[in-house]
Amino acid sequence: MSAQRSLDLFSGTVQLKPQPGEAMPAGALNGGLQALSNFIEQVVPADQREHTSSTLIRILNGAMFELWNISRERAGLEKRSPEQEQARNFITAAVLSISDSMYYPAPMLLTLEGFEQKQASVFQVTRTPGRNVVYLGCVLLIIGVFSMLYIRERRVWVWLQDDGQGGTRVSMALSSTRQTLDTDREFDRLREGVLGQDGPRADT
Repeated sequence: MSAQRSLDLFSGTVQLKPQPGEAMPAGALNGGLQALSNFIEQVVPADQREHTSSTLIRILNGAMFELWNISRERAGLEKRSPEQEQARNFITAAVLSISDSMYYPAPMLLTLEGFEQKQASVFQVTRTPGRNVVYLGCVLLIIGVFSMLYIRERRVWVWLQDDGQGGTRVSMALSSTRQTLDTDREFDRLREGVLGQDGPRADT
């Protein structure tokens, strides 16, 4: 298989024809790496296909590299060496890009001839009418959280019960989220205020 025929198949200049009695597979491309793959499967024995594929890839990369250096020379740029890793990566990407372009047929092809970077600053102006309401809600939320830390919750129960002797039995209880000495003193003050100085002591 000549290098010229490989390039013709890759570029789509020569269309691969099916063997007598066979039909082309559905969706077969006229060009690109897929066209070369179809050609290899059609004419190359199975035990030689891997070697043939690597040879064709080297041919394509070499031809693409020469074409790239010719275009750079015409543009007045320095030629690139195949030993440069960046140049090899560019050629590999170029071959894959040309092959993938066969999937997207279009009446024209746009190419980038130059690039000039422009520095710019971006400013954004926004208006939020409900901003003050949101800030007020955040402040109230913060105040509520700190209030839960410093304000103790206390509950007092008073139970009135007939003592069976014509009197009333009074029972008191107090609960708090945090048990402190102030809680005990406060309960004593409440007990004395309700039951009097000599009233029985109840548990907190």
